[in-house]
Amino acid sequence: MKVLIIEDSEDFRSKMRSLLEVLDYEVLEASDGLEGMEMIKSQSDLSLIISDLHMPNLDGLTMCKKIQSENIETAPILMVTTEANPKLKKEGTSAGIYKWILKPVSDKKFLTMVEKIVSKP
Repeated sequence: MKVLIIEDSEDFRSKMRSLLEVLDYEVLEASDGLEGMEMIKSQSDLSLIISDLHMPNLDGLTMCKKIQSENIETAPILMVTTEANPKLKKEGTSAGIYKWILKPVSDKKFLTMVEKIVSKP
């Protein structure tokens, strides 16, 4: 299964990639929402998109709104962020974000969430 990680922190992106590769996921990476949008449009076989909220060029929430407004068919989106604002979380749900989890997140919780999302019917 193919997973796209959209995260501006190279360290966190690398950590998520390593965790996913241990479980044999094919991992693609983007460093901001603009790069993420390009990859989403060019990769029709994604199983999951993992995105940060606060990123340069195009933030995760605005990216999700663009995906929705452009009617782009895509994989579920897991937002992994330090942002706990309930208003933003609600806005994210309206923009099509499937799940929202807070950093720091344990490796086990992260992988459990990923497995749960990709195995849903």
